[in-house]
Amino acid sequence: MKKAISRTTFKRYLPEMMIYVAVWLIVLMVPVVNNFFELLSGKVEVMRWKGILLLWLNVLPFFLLFMVNNRVLAPFLFLKQKIVAYVLAAILLSTVTFWVVGMISPNHPGIQRQKVEQRMRERGMDAPGSRERPAPRHSDFQRPPFGDMPFFVPLFRGPFLGRMLIALLMFSFNIAVKLFFKSMRDQEAMKELEHNNLQTELEYLKYQINPHFFMNTLNNIHALVDIDTEKAKQTIVELSRLMRYVLYEANNRTILLAKEVQFLNHYVELMRIRYTDKVRIDVSLPTDTGEVQVPPLLFVSFVENAFKHGVSYQQVSFVSVCLQVMGDEVLFYCSNSNYNKSEDQHHGIGLDNIRKRLRLLFGDRYDLSIDETADCFKVQLSLPVSY
Repeated sequence: MKKAISRTTFKRYLPEMMIYVAVWLIVLMVPVVNNFFELLSGKVEVMRWKGILLLWLNVLPFFLLFMVNNRVLAPFLFLKQKIVAYVLAAILLSTVTFWVVGMISPNHPGIQRQKVEQRMRERGMDAPGSRERPAPRHSDFQRPPFGDMPFFVPLFRGPFLGRMLIALLMFSFNIAVKLFFKSMRDQEAMKELEHNNLQTELEYLKYQINPHFFMNTLNNIHALVDIDTEKAKQTIVELSRLMRYVLYEANNRTILLAKEVQFLNHYVELMRIRYTDKVRIDVSLPTDTGEVQVPPLLFVSFVENAFKHGVSYQQVSFVSVCLQVMGDEVLFYCSNSNYNKSEDQHHGIGLDNIRKRLRLLFGDRYDLSIDETADCFKVQLSLPVSY
């Protein structure tokens, strides 16, 4: 598990690391390429590797600062909104690093003067500064070398200031790249979270429909047990077919429309067993739907509500179901007789859930219309075809 997480984290940060590696490789290769072109043009006779090595040594403090900023300062201070602490830490670390590097550098004025004095002593000459020098007149005043100044004075002039400016640009570049990739990772995480929430909500809605559907079906069987035992047995057989579909097919995100049509046929046959000839049931379902796919249990809620709210045992009733595939659309029609139960039809669990599912699955790419008259309740649904 830890290895899988490490691999995932590495993949997420790989593009950012590749940019850093590419930039530092370019920085290191600049003196090599420059010396190579000088060799081709005849300005030099051999590659000056010693000079290239010295340039790389001058780059080393910047690389160390970059690593500290990239691995410590930026993630633990800047990205955690501790901006003041980050700025102070970056300035302090840069100042100390470049001051120490300047003090131990072979080009430091103090070290250069010590080398000159040592060479002159070896040759038996008086070291400069050993003789008494006359007090300089006002017109002969000269600025003392950096080695004779207080340690903090060179911080505001010369190569130190240039290094600080380069360090500032380097920190800014590092922060800009980090913020860019952090925003991309945050967007990916947000999309993944939204996708997970969407899947969770869809599963919740789907499994809320299933118990509601089975509750109504079991009520039908209960009503038939005392009326007609043979019909009750046949109803149980039809119910087993429906349960098999729900258990083994409805867990998929989409299924073949042909299987959904078969499921609707079984459901309608289950309803026919319960009702008498006073209920006219008209069904028109396609026999060949090709490879068209739809979300499972998408149409049964409408059919279920049609039988539940559109059938009366005292009056002649009707239920009509029609499903067609026309071009790039799946068209579904369902109508039933209306006996002033429209409020239940509009606010039942099934219809509320089907509206939510349609919004989550298709966004604004579907068309659902519900039309109610004094004696009829109609539902029309249009969906885009998917394969």
